[in-house]
Amino acid sequence: MNVEGKLYQIGVVVRDLNAGMQHYRQLFGLGPFCRLDTNYTGRYRGTLQQIANRNAFARWGDLYLEMIEPGKGQSSASEWLAAKGEGIFHLGYATTNLEQRPGGVEVCFETIDSLTEEGQPAVIHLDTVEQLGYYVELADYRLAERLANWIDNTANRQDQ
Repeated sequence: MNVEGKLYQIGVVVRDLNAGMQHYRQLFGLGPFCRLDTNYTGRYRGTLQQIANRNAFARWGDLYLEMIEPGKGQSSASEWLAAKGEGIFHLGYATTNLEQRPGGVEVCFETIDSLTEEGQPAVIHLDTVEQLGYYVELADYRLAERLANWIDNTANRQDQ
């Protein structure tokens, strides 16, 4: 499966965000973590709903870790946590081609509130669990760049 874009993120789902940050800090020396709680409209497996999560981000070498504690609504993260437990559930690619469907896979999740300049959902998850063992996230490259800059700038301020 060839995904057009740059791998930039590892998505991890946890039951407790504070415990997850502590675990990754102790195990891998990650941090500082940048916290961001989300509350947005999304479409998951055809159902439009409000989704709210607790999130934390940290640089992990050349990539970023996104840690998600699912809250309100059904999503790829909440489905993964219920079915498989904590762990890596997606790899995120920054791309200009949000319409790609390698191997003909379907979209199972998309943001509705966060759109590209062209009016497309800025973040989608491809239902690649059967083929790859995890979801593939496609994120608009401009959104991914803004997120990376925010993480780096916030982490730099925390280090001072």
